[in-house]
Amino acid sequence: MITLNHSMIKELSLAIVLGLLIGFGLTGTYFYVRQTKNNQKNPPNIVVPTTAPENNSSDQNSVSPPPNFSSLPELKINSPQNNDIVSTSKTTIKGQSSPNSLIIITTPLKNYHLSADVQGLFSQEITLEAGFNSLNITTIDQNDKENHLELFITYSTTKLE
Repeated sequence: MITLNHSMIKELSLAIVLGLLIGFGLTGTYFYVRQTKNNQKNPPNIVVPTTAPENNSSDQNSVSPPPNFSSLPELKINSPQNNDIVSTSKTTIKGQSSPNSLIIITTPLKNYHLSADVQGLFSQEITLEAGFNSLNITTIDQNDKENHLELFITYSTTKLE
């Protein structure tokens, strides 16, 4: 049987506390650097919802995988754009994938499952939580090949002047 004296308990407690501080410090630094890197790549767009019909024929700002992954199913998000700031909690994700593929949208609040139509188009209204939202979008084609992308959207009701 092992007996612990008072100095051994102090040393063990100190080692545990230092280990936790180092672990949390490294984890926090990793997430801070990752977030800063994403914000520098794509400056945010401020989106004000309108009742006018949208023209989604433009793919110039769509998020798509790097070209060296050509064997992966297509996955493009037409709206909203990455790092957009929206003023309503509900927004519609519109995009394109392989025809008849399964689309899974994971938000901080809920998972959405839908299918792309025969042209590969999909649209899903989602609910955002206040502040920063990291959305994961996955497509699975009819050959069970997957493609993933991450979309960052901020929901804020702050008035910008």
